[in-house]
Amino acid sequence: MRPFPPFVLSAQQISKSFDGFRPIFPPIDISLTNGEILGIIGWNGSGKSTLMKMLSGTLMPSNGSLTVHYDGIKVENEHIPMKIGFIAPYLTVYEEFTPIEHARIFCEMSGVDFNEQLFEQLMNITGLKQYESRQIKAFSSGMKQRVKYLLAMIRQNPILLLDEPSTNLDSKGQETFKTIMNMQKNMGGGIIIATNEQAETAFCDYIISLS
Repeated sequence: MRPFPPFVLSAQQISKSFDGFRPIFPPIDISLTNGEILGIIGWNGSGKSTLMKMLSGTLMPSNGSLTVHYDGIKVENEHIPMKIGFIAPYLTVYEEFTPIEHARIFCEMSGVDFNEQLFEQLMNITGLKQYESRQIKAFSSGMKQRVKYLLAMIRQNPILLLDEPSTNLDSKGQETFKTIMNMQKNMGGGIIIATNEQAETAFCDYIISLS
């Protein structure tokens, strides 16, 4: 993997209301650039997952704006999700595929060349190498979570969003989380973590509380 060029993700006075009146949390400003790790904390129901979906470009904010500049060029709104790897327990994988089938299709759908060398590296990092010929439906919940890490990294996105990243992970999965974090940061990528786990917020350069 080559180091990422300069980028900036910027959310200005972003908020979300599902009833048209009351925002889930007050308008918030967020900025993320190369090498930074931002933590988002808050009690259950404070809006962490909603905020992460808005930052990923998959959920429109009710107010405010989200912009991404990559290598000096503003990314069009519809292309923002292509610059972001998103990991969350509520995201699903296609369980009828093997990991390599899923990764190839994911790259093809995204218009990204499949990097077989990177795939093999990620299979080793996630501890899934010995299961590469099995369908994902035979995997445990923790293994499926590790597949999500693989898919988030295979497109070589500069921005990584991790919503409750330790969900379903055992000690091997926890090592995957740490390795992926270091890998992304060392390449000059940026990371946003939504969590209340102290072991995860310890990685963060700064923290925003929604509580």
